[in-house]
Amino acid sequence: MNAIELAKAIVLKALQKGADECDVFISIDDEFSVVVKDGEIESLKQAVTHGLGIRVFKNKKIGFTYTTDFSDFTIEKAIDEAISIANNSTPEEDNILPQIDGGGQNEVKIFDPSVNSISVDEKIKIAFEIEKFAKGYDSRIGVESTGFGNLIQRRVIANSNDFAGEYEGTLFEIYCSAIATENSQSQTAFYNSANRFFENLESTEVVAQKASTRALQLLNPKKIKTGKYPVIFDPMTASTILSYISHAVNGKNAYRKMSFLSDRMNEKVGSEVLTIFDDGCMDFGIGSKPFDDEGIATRKKVIIENGVLKMFLLDSITAKKFGQSPTGNALRKYNTIPSPSPLNFYIKPSDRAPEEIIKEIDEGLLVTKLIGFGVDIVSGNFSKGASGLWIKNGEVAFAVDKITIAGNLKNILENIVSVGNDLIFFGNVASPTILISEMTIASD
Repeated sequence: MNAIELAKAIVLKALQKGADECDVFISIDDEFSVVVKDGEIESLKQAVTHGLGIRVFKNKKIGFTYTTDFSDFTIEKAIDEAISIANNSTPEEDNILPQIDGGGQNEVKIFDPSVNSISVDEKIKIAFEIEKFAKGYDSRIGVESTGFGNLIQRRVIANSNDFAGEYEGTLFEIYCSAIATENSQSQTAFYNSANRFFENLESTEVVAQKASTRALQLLNPKKIKTGKYPVIFDPMTASTILSYISHAVNGKNAYRKMSFLSDRMNEKVGSEVLTIFDDGCMDFGIGSKPFDDEGIATRKKVIIENGVLKMFLLDSITAKKFGQSPTGNALRKYNTIPSPSPLNFYIKPSDRAPEEIIKEIDEGLLVTKLIGFGVDIVSGNFSKGASGLWIKNGEVAFAVDKITIAGNLKNILENIVSVGNDLIFFGNVASPTILISEMTIASD
């Protein structure tokens, strides 16, 4: 019995045993990774993992179980346990399966067949190449580690509302963690390239050079005066800021009043230059899929438009609490129930080069590295360690290190005055360069 037939059979069995509704989620992951350090293989991993989750609904109550054992006996036991849990749970009016119209699927390019033709030796060679290019880039560069990884994801969903679907996706990543040393002082930097298709990755030489450059430019840092300054976040650090915004527009957080954006729907929450999309059906997108983990078709959505909050990310149950339709953002693992999550979540780029944005700054900071935690999604308070480049008279003057950037996510959104044209996806949350008109910068 193949995976989709297995999922259908489990749904049918759960209904026969007394469930009102049921959905089944099966995940199968085939993962490879190699890490290289000092000309040697530090770690090598090849693993296939699989599991299935069973969610049953009975009298508006939910029961959930999961297993990695696909034997008939274990699955039947898991169904019985899920129904028992439902019988002993608290009912909620919104606990019903989503109705899925039109098959709930669309075409999206996320599977690269070349994954099956790249040998293990080739993958290892790629990791060694990155290290070689980094060490050859500058005599001051050492390499903490380099690596190559790929993942084949298979997802199968079936439910009692006559939905059954499956898809396969691939993901490739290469990276370099570089160390720059001069005058007994060291700085580290990281750069990666990730894509659904192998041929879309940046070259090994480019990845090595960018990691090395990011480390070298942080050497010989100088002190600055504590104060309020304009702050530029490069695409890598801006994506970290945007990840906090993705949590703030998560419908579950918003409904529970655990987000500073909870009661701000259709209100202006950011500057007019800020538009944020979530696009689950973007070809080659790291977060793309034909349907979400409840079978709802993915689509492109505007979350914030010219500063106005237009939408929260919703799974089916959270959507009912808002009296809305699900947005196709349900995410789950085989051992969890669905929850809202971003797919390809990004700030719309402009046509402005980052160099133009830098030229606007009389005195301020270009952040290239963020460190630690210190973000409260409920209040929006933000405080993180950082390193980067100090700008004077529109030009990079020197490196700065061991500083703290503080502010509030509300103010960050409102004070974005420029957006760059350099959008790049290091993961499924991405941003071009952004300029914040003012933040507090504290120097040690």
